[in-house]
Amino acid sequence: MNALFREQAIQHKSHRLHGAVILARTWSYPALTLFFCALIAAIVAFALHFGFTRKETVSGMLVPERGSVRLATPQAGVINRLYVREGQTVRTGDPLYLLSSERTSASGATQAAVNQSLQARIAHLQHELEQQGRQRGNKDAELAQRLANLQASLRQIDGELALRRQKVQIMREVSRNVADLARSGAVSRNAASDKAAELVEQEARIAALEVTRLATQRDLGALAASRADLPLQSGREASQLQRDIEALKQAASESEARRELLVRAEQPGRVAAIVLDEGQAVAADQRVASLLPQDSVLEAELYVPTRAAGFVRPGTEVLLRYDAFPYQKFGQFKGSVREISQATAPFGELQRAGGYAPSASGSSGAPALAAAEPVYRIRVRLDAQHIAAAGQQRALMPGMQLGATLVLEQRTLAEWALEPLLGIRGRL
Repeated sequence: MNALFREQAIQHKSHRLHGAVILARTWSYPALTLFFCALIAAIVAFALHFGFTRKETVSGMLVPERGSVRLATPQAGVINRLYVREGQTVRTGDPLYLLSSERTSASGATQAAVNQSLQARIAHLQHELEQQGRQRGNKDAELAQRLANLQASLRQIDGELALRRQKVQIMREVSRNVADLARSGAVSRNAASDKAAELVEQEARIAALEVTRLATQRDLGALAASRADLPLQSGREASQLQRDIEALKQAASESEARRELLVRAEQPGRVAAIVLDEGQAVAADQRVASLLPQDSVLEAELYVPTRAAGFVRPGTEVLLRYDAFPYQKFGQFKGSVREISQATAPFGELQRAGGYAPSASGSSGAPALAAAEPVYRIRVRLDAQHIAAAGQQRALMPGMQLGATLVLEQRTLAEWALEPLLGIRGRL
């Protein structure tokens, strides 16, 4: 059997150790185990608690919360006088500026000559109206006198008719008696015929008087109707003259307004952003200044493209950077979304509307916007209305351009890593 194994193997077998085998362990193994466990726990904690924030940079400007009134020229002309200054508080009806559109020709001031001509025509019509009133009084007196004369004539005719009827009655009795005497032969038949002829003549005169009386009554009725219609006719003529006068007055007022127009405040507020000076020529609908409502605070108006508006909601955090206060020195300022428009509008239309124009080139790192690009208008409530600069509080002013960062979404690394799986589950 010894021939089966080598001598060295047999000797090694004879020196075998007795007891349990214990593996030797160094201090590095537990340390490495703890290190890797801590590393894994740190990675898990970091993935669960830390992540990245999705942000969108947009542009905008500061506007009054309650809007502003755009003070624009109603017509072309020259600013003759400004009655207000920047920051002045005005009440309803206070004068703001005087606008003159006087044109001068070789013969002098054209508009002034037109006004003088209109005033002369107004004076002539007013004199004619006064004359018409006097003529109405004279006409009424004349008609009253003619009515009185006709009434007197009618009374006289009635009296004469009464007398003639009595006379005819007497003559009829006499003629009847003479006829009886003629039949008895007491008087001649010629005498009876003469009495009958006299009776017929008197009856004819009575008929003529009755015709005259009817004619007098017709004249009396016509005069009475004319006198009754006189106030209506005179009123119509006076109304027409008055309408002509009012039309000329309106034309004179419009002409005077075209020549020199005093513009007044339509509501109380504070004057801001005066862009014109006295003596400066202006076009129609050119902006002169803005009127801010009283006790109105400023807010940021942002113009957000459709690609960035999906996660914006009221309360979304906003970081603001004012162009007038570089953020590298003054930092960013906080705000929160207050209102989101329900529909888009082309950016170019927003530039043309209102008293303040947003910048199309972008502000403080915001991308430029094309005029036709649809945007949502978002109102942002500011945390502060002032900025600390050089040891002083600087008030923010309407129209300041700004850039803003919208904090749209915050996601942890774990959510980002598991997003494909969550998406698959949502589709299933």
